[in-house]
Amino acid sequence: MNVRCGVITFLTRCCAERVGLLLLAGVFLVLGGLVVISDTEPASAAQSELVEGVVSDEGGEPVQGARVTDGSTLAITDAQGMFSLERAALDPDVELRVSGAGYRDWSVPVSDAEPVLEIALESRSIRALYLNPTVTTSAAQVDNLIEVINTTKANAVVIDIKEDWVWYDTEVAFFQDAGTVRPAYDIAELLQTFRDNDIYTIARLVVFKDSTVAEVHSDLAIRDVTTGGPWRDLNGFAWVNPMLEKLWEPNIDLAVEAASFGFDEIQYDYVRFPTDGDLSTMDFGVEFTQASRENAIEGFLAHSRERLLPTGAKQSADVFGFTMVVGDDLGIGQNFPQLAAHVDYLSPMVYPSHYSDGQFGLPGHPNDFPYEIVDISLRAGVKLLGGDALQIRPWLQDFDLYGMAPYAAEDVRAQIRAANELGTSGWMLWDPENRYRRDNLDPAIG
Repeated sequence: MNVRCGVITFLTRCCAERVGLLLLAGVFLVLGGLVVISDTEPASAAQSELVEGVVSDEGGEPVQGARVTDGSTLAITDAQGMFSLERAALDPDVELRVSGAGYRDWSVPVSDAEPVLEIALESRSIRALYLNPTVTTSAAQVDNLIEVINTTKANAVVIDIKEDWVWYDTEVAFFQDAGTVRPAYDIAELLQTFRDNDIYTIARLVVFKDSTVAEVHSDLAIRDVTTGGPWRDLNGFAWVNPMLEKLWEPNIDLAVEAASFGFDEIQYDYVRFPTDGDLSTMDFGVEFTQASRENAIEGFLAHSRERLLPTGAKQSADVFGFTMVVGDDLGIGQNFPQLAAHVDYLSPMVYPSHYSDGQFGLPGHPNDFPYEIVDISLRAGVKLLGGDALQIRPWLQDFDLYGMAPYAAEDVRAQIRAANELGTSGWMLWDPENRYRRDNLDPAIG
């Protein structure tokens, strides 16, 4: 057996015996230079167990930051790909889940009778299309989207479950009582359709830009110091207050519920503070500083990840593309490298049309430089993450913005090429009209 061919090797040992050279009543196995001790008899159910191992990629290189969990306890691999997970005596039916950004998940059955296990971690790139439930409303339209995915390099879909409205028949009482539930699809049926086609599913959940809840529960809204009522952005929308932890819970309840239906990943959007409107009149009830903003956003994501741990669902967050090229939180609580600790994937929205004229010294509007904008932005993000491109999966532009040159197939392909060349864990295309063209997604460039 060779542990340098992309494997993870587990060692199960009693904690009480972990002193100096661990001498166990077992058999010594030599695996590619690694000495592994295999118990010959099951450990006592009353003893604590230690599960250790090393995670490698397909090329034999250690994988740092991989997550190993039994659903209640979590271990993170170090720079050498090694981990140590202490837990109660192993149940013969327990499974250890192993996940890492850019890899397929593995579920590993562990029992004392089989203490040495090996698992190959296979690379996986997620290439998703966005499904707008207010646009793609019929079975025929869903089938058309699936056909596009099945005939191109796309392999995933992002589905709205909540914006101002919750788009499925949720049992979360908070949103039922607020009157914000407007089912647009049968969530179980829709997910089964995508599963039947081996399509990875991502639930998009808008968190703090929630005008409906802010209107119903004004005590949960950002307050306007001049009016005493809910603060509103340039478009007249009220926002809920990210500082209020009691507001976090119902949104996380939705995420856990979505995971229970079978979503592979929960993606939080608008997990930030407002950017437009008269920001000087906002009142959060606490001091509004960079530290308090970052603590709120990171606290929400950390708590959500803890709640999602038993479900096995991934967690990701949408962030402004510009968070990768600044040294602070942009005034919205999104500190790119700090957020990385709380998610499986960061999804910067690097839409060229949204950058300022002349940005990065380009000779014109960034909308006309799709490759350059994505390349420059993502390179900065990779640098902030210490060279780790796999934790980044960007949103790319597949729409036209009024007053700017329309986006053709070559513009979409240029963005995809930039993301691919940097080695990100895939990409996602945003088109609110869901008019995806196969020539944008030629298999040769996916």
